[in-house]
Amino acid sequence: MTDEQKFVVLEALVVGVLADGKVESEEVKRFDEVVGTLPWGLDKSVLAALVTQTQQRVSSLPNAQAVTDFVINMAARIPAPALRDKVFYTMCTIMAADGDVNRLEKAVIGVFVLAFGITSDRLAAIKKATTNQSVDVSRN
Repeated sequence: MTDEQKFVVLEALVVGVLADGKVESEEVKRFDEVVGTLPWGLDKSVLAALVTQTQQRVSSLPNAQAVTDFVINMAARIPAPALRDKVFYTMCTIMAADGDVNRLEKAVIGVFVLAFGITSDRLAAIKKATTNQSVDVSRN
């Protein structure tokens, strides 16, 4: 992955944590697990600062249209469908980590589905993989 694609991955993971406006400890734990395993090629302090900056930028998005535009911009920076699927899947695992994907998180998932071109078959597979059949990440 390019540095730009790594940054988009980080953005998507941060969106996964912040999607519903509540930062749950289980989501943070899953975020930390994922971030800790990816080869960022950065010093930990630099990565931590980058995470903080990304959280601030995502938190400052003023409305749903700004979030949509942000996600569309992210999609443009990840041209490969396979990488988009992986990023989307990982973000969904963060949202589902607390055992509940609520209405706000589902709305964000819907934006990603459209912007990232996630097919209904892939969405069904991702839903199955990220849940214990008790957490619904589908758009409906």
